[in-house]
Amino acid sequence: MSTIRWIVNSTEIDVAKIQGTSDMKRIKDLKDNPLLLFVNSWSVGMVLDRNPDLKLSEFGHN
Repeated sequence: MSTIRWIVNSTEIDVAKIQGTSDMKRIKDLKDNPLLLFVNSWSVGMVLDRNPDLKLSEFGHN
């Protein structure tokens, strides 16, 4: 099962420099908004711990 999180503050951070986990994928939605794809919620927590300025949402915006 996959867990998707949209990057709320993508204009304030460099998405390419997010320190992720080995299972994390960077993709974009149909509106070209960056989002992250994870294998599980544990990985989401790890990425948030590694990137204190990163803000994620379970739901898309715009």
